Amino acid sequence: MLLALYGATAGADEVITLPEATPAPVSADAAVELTPLTVSGEKLGRALEETTSSVVVVTQDDMDAAPVASVKDVVTRFANVVGAAGDREIAIRGVPQGGIGGEGDTISVYLNGVALPSRAASFAGPLSAWDLERLELLRGAQSSNQGRNSLAGSVVLETVQPTQDWDLRLRAGVMSRDGHDYALAAGGPLGDSLAFRVALQDRYDNGDVTNVTRNEDDAQRYDNRNGRVSLAWAPATDSDYQLRYSYIRADTEFGEALHDASGGERTATSNVRGGEDDRTQLHSLRQQIELGSAWRLEAISGYTRFENVNVIDFDRTESEGGYSDNFEDDRILSQELRAQYTGQTIRAVIGAYYADGDTDTLTLGRDVSSAGGLVLINGFVDGESSTRTGALFAEADWDFASAWRATAGVRINRELNSYRGVSDLDLTLTGSVPGLPLDLPIGVPLPDALSDGLAVLLPSFVPPDYDDGDRNAFTDVLPKLGLTWFVSDATTLGLSYQEGYRSGGVSMSFFGGAVSPYKPEYTRTGELAVRSRWFDQRLMLNANLFYTDWRDQQVTIGETSGFETVTTNAGRSHYYGIETELVWAFSGPFELFASIGLLRSEFDEFVNEGEDYANNQFPYAPEETASLGLNLLSWKNLSGQLSAHYIGEFYSDPDNDERTLSDERVLLNAKLAYQINRQFSVAVFGRNLTDELNQQGALVSGDRVASRYGEPRSVGAMIEWQL
Repeated sequence: MLLALYGATAGADEVITLPEATPAPVSADAAVELTPLTVSGEKLGRALEETTSSVVVVTQDDMDAAPVASVKDVVTRFANVVGAAGDREIAIRGVPQGGIGGEGDTISVYLNGVALPSRAASFAGPLSAWDLERLELLRGAQSSNQGRNSLAGSVVLETVQPTQDWDLRLRAGVMSRDGHDYALAAGGPLGDSLAFRVALQDRYDNGDVTNVTRNEDDAQRYDNRNGRVSLAWAPATDSDYQLRYSYIRADTEFGEALHDASGGERTATSNVRGGEDDRTQLHSLRQQIELGSAWRLEAISGYTRFENVNVIDFDRTESEGGYSDNFEDDRILSQELRAQYTGQTIRAVIGAYYADGDTDTLTLGRDVSSAGGLVLINGFVDGESSTRTGALFAEADWDFASAWRATAGVRINRELNSYRGVSDLDLTLTGSVPGLPLDLPIGVPLPDALSDGLAVLLPSFVPPDYDDGDRNAFTDVLPKLGLTWFVSDATTLGLSYQEGYRSGGVSMSFFGGAVSPYKPEYTRTGELAVRSRWFDQRLMLNANLFYTDWRDQQVTIGETSGFETVTTNAGRSHYYGIETELVWAFSGPFELFASIGLLRSEFDEFVNEGEDYANNQFPYAPEETASLGLNLLSWKNLSGQLSAHYIGEFYSDPDNDERTLSDERVLLNAKLAYQINRQFSVAVFGRNLTDELNQQGALVSGDRVASRYGEPRSVGAMIEWQL
């Protein structure tokens, strides 16, 4: 059953509970009620119909029934959520994961209670949909609960938990473009109080972008190996204590994210084989203990490491424009402690959080062309950044009357961050420098003294070396207020106000080393929510109406495709819209689902090198998104789903250049499964069945345009066996 559900302001973690039993197959005549749910990622554990923030909850059964291959496929099916940056990011309510400008993320991704590093969170990390227990997509700022990197929303993922029951599940699938999907999940007891679970997946897709220069058909390849090991311990001597540990590792190879489009649609022209290799490792340790009937203590400890190697052709064309090898190493150690109180009229949570993160980057330039090809650059740019974050937070619900509830929350966040960059570049001239009364050697690297002098005389031609940095510190207070009216057993109205933020930092231009400290940016959001159920709990209709004011907005000054950009707080904007979603179990095994998202976004202030972007739309902000689908839950051993997803046109750059406009599209997806017997099932599926171009943005550099593409038409089949 696909549940497009709105719920509460969820946190990064959930109470550790045993999985619910699998429901029996639905008969053709049964009148099916929609199952009541609690938003498990919510720190206060509110019931779904009692919540006001905009959230989608997707269960393991939902993901198994749908024609999805990844977490990205799941979250981009819902209102006001689209794919961005060539399947590497998402945008929620018109706010891309990497931000409209500036640095840092706007959408956090939590896996088993632990926040992923930035690059891993942008769907390059361990985000397989295989053996996930649930997914929650939260639209709108979650800063008061989750802190940094959640100004636009959050994705919260939970893997299937170990149990005392033996379980084994195997999958083998094939698909278009020599793709495959092989997966295993198994678990069971290791004694009376200890249980384990293992999940493995190997997935490959050759992609549908051909490099016409190198005669290679895998320029958009995707190759992922994902593994998880989990342990759950509930000692027999203390039934109030539970522990869960998980180790997760993912190794992923991507092709290029951007493809020069001069050779035609879904082609690339790079003369260098570009791509990236990512490795993510995550450790999660969660403990909880019940202290009587009213109090519960929880501790969530995490460590993540993300390693990346990325080869980039600088001009992305057939020309000898040079390339670079890029390396990144992110480490984050985090700890959260919280206490939860549940009384008759008051429910509250208080807690503390600390995170220590370090990132090292290194770029090695190889004959990078500058000054129209007059200068070739070789050398390195090295960067080191650190972030220390501490926070205190609290939130409470008070049922002050029989049909009324007040909510209040706050997060006090303190952050220290620093950045230092070092550049050491060697210059080689390919010809004489116009207007320079010196005869400099051509075709050989210049001595450092000559290179430094040339950088001073002609800064627009040659980037200078640098060794510089800075540090910043910020304290932010982020409030949240809400009022809920329980109109009837079937209808709830809610009004809320909350503030979001993205932390400040230190920006340094890649070439030139211009240092630019910048402050945090803030949003203020008012939201009206409606929750309703009809026809004996068989139809759910929910809606959220929101308005957000964005101030001190971090924007990138300089050409988006260039390397001499800095971040500053020079923007202000606003956006507003509505998300409406419906689920209707209308007849026996059939279930209808639909969603509509309307969005309007506008820059109020944003001037970039003399160009005024005021009144422009946000990038990745289609004004309309919609979905319509039909589920067949179980009928004569058949189950399946048919869905259509509409995405309106959108720009991919704040200057609203028409060359970056992605056309509107409808993505048609389907899956049909047949249960052969209790153990075996087979299924066929298709995504983007009408083979829409599915362009997800573009980058303009001079007179050339590099495009980003989503998945082309994909069809396949799979067989599963379950113990």
